[in-house]
Amino acid sequence: STGGRPRAFVTPASPIAFASAPSRAVGGPRPTSSRCGSASSHRRGGGSARATGGPAVTLSVGGTGARELPWSTGLVFGSAAFSALAAVPRRHRHCTQRQRLCIGGRQSDVSVARASVATAVDVLAPSTDVEVKLSDSVGAPEEEPADQRSLMVLLVAAAYVVWTMDKVNMSVAILPMTSEFNWSSSEVGQVQSALFWGYASTQVLGGFLATRFGGKRVLLGAVVLWSLMTVAAPFAATVSTPVFLLSRALVGIGEGLAPAAGIRIVATWVPEEERSRAVATLGAGKNAGSIIGLLVAPWVISNLGWPYMFYSFGAVGLLWALVWAVLGQDKEQAACATDKSAEACAEPGEENIPWMEILSCAPLWAVVVAHFCHDWGMYALLTWTPSYLNKALGYDLQGSSLLTVLPSVIAVISAGVAGTIADRLRGDGMPLTQVRKLMQTIGYAVPALCLGSLGFIDASGADTTVPAFLPIALLCAGIAGSNFSLAGLYSSHADLNSRYAGLVNGISTTFGALAGVCSNTYAGNTLGETNSWAQAIFIPSVVCYFVGFAVYTSVYDATPCKWGEGVPQGNNA
Repeated sequence: STGGRPRAFVTPASPIAFASAPSRAVGGPRPTSSRCGSASSHRRGGGSARATGGPAVTLSVGGTGARELPWSTGLVFGSAAFSALAAVPRRHRHCTQRQRLCIGGRQSDVSVARASVATAVDVLAPSTDVEVKLSDSVGAPEEEPADQRSLMVLLVAAAYVVWTMDKVNMSVAILPMTSEFNWSSSEVGQVQSALFWGYASTQVLGGFLATRFGGKRVLLGAVVLWSLMTVAAPFAATVSTPVFLLSRALVGIGEGLAPAAGIRIVATWVPEEERSRAVATLGAGKNAGSIIGLLVAPWVISNLGWPYMFYSFGAVGLLWALVWAVLGQDKEQAACATDKSAEACAEPGEENIPWMEILSCAPLWAVVVAHFCHDWGMYALLTWTPSYLNKALGYDLQGSSLLTVLPSVIAVISAGVAGTIADRLRGDGMPLTQVRKLMQTIGYAVPALCLGSLGFIDASGADTTVPAFLPIALLCAGIAGSNFSLAGLYSSHADLNSRYAGLVNGISTTFGALAGVCSNTYAGNTLGETNSWAQAIFIPSVVCYFVGFAVYTSVYDATPCKWGEGVPQGNNA
């Protein structure tokens, strides 16, 4: 019994699943596609009600001594299988990477499937040397169900929420802490940057550790580290400022390990056709963390005091770690639970990492350049544009909770929209490389247009020729467009190679962090010398967007790289 919705499994041991491409089990080549594209094109049948139990049908063709079926036999079996599939509502169909076709639906749907398969058996079994087994109970498919994949993505996204909460909390706590400890402007700058330096220093290390030990362990250790340091922050601050700086740097180190671990979990668990939404979900988690942190932290500080902000935020992280320790799994761990073979139970990183093949990959460096250029502009949007609105145009950002939270709300919504559009385009047959380039083009063009428009707005924003809402609208539109990169370059790490996705993400994110250093340093110096917001922020950002667009669209190729497989790399296609 399946324990849930009735299902019929048609295994690829014969041409049932793919009539034109029999599998090795019956003497033919392995099917070349990992998706049931032809099957999903059938029209769905009646009814949408779910069944809570009932019989299932399994048809197994092949086995010991089985020979390849004649072409005509394959056609009939294939026709019967697809006829059964056509009777099942489309949303109940599921296909996994191992070519197992799962048909699920209500009781009448399974009855139709049973009748179609039984007809094929009656016609073929007497005249062919084929072992046919028709049974009323069947175990779960070898591949993980979609619910398990979704659980992993949601848990990682929850970790991203906690990650961003513990990143933005300092921006709220800095005011009461500065007053209590009499920090100078220089010390405030050191406090604000301590986390960033720790974060930037561990990106590649996080990728290496995730590749070697798996995403679950690294993500668990990262969250525990930064959560404990968050809880310890009030004590560290009372000891001395240097001790507090060390605690914040350790928070950054923990948070620097997290992105690569999260991306590796998504890359190994989520199939390519669902990956854009999965990565966008992680991005939405980061933005949701900003919203929660900026709304909750002031309330906690005003009612309980700033130490309790650190205590409560750190406790949330430790609670997540407890849940993750119980429910979190690496794909290899899940595979070993159902397949006890040595291959399935191998540790995530037992082989040597092919560093030279990875670092000589042209599409990888296209992603790195795109990441650097995108993050330069992103820091302009998130870091300097609010200052521009406040100092040049006179907007009261601190006094308006709407202006504080609205960009993050827009970011959450746009992340979901971008991922859905990308996966829909991929499902409709658009090549993955084109999907990534289209999404990234939007991720460059919209913020470039918005920042360019802000550059032409005069500092006297109260002038009647400039509507008061326009700068805010441009800021929000720029952030919304920028989030389409979640389905572009940020999904590219997993496209290039799912096994080494964490390492690729670490390399790429290191350069993204360097963009933050360069962007902020250049903007601050140029603004001080020229007092020109256009020269300091807007023009350089637009130039970076154009360079990133040119490199990414001309060089990037989403074809998986065969790193460590002895395949000549060339373009690594």
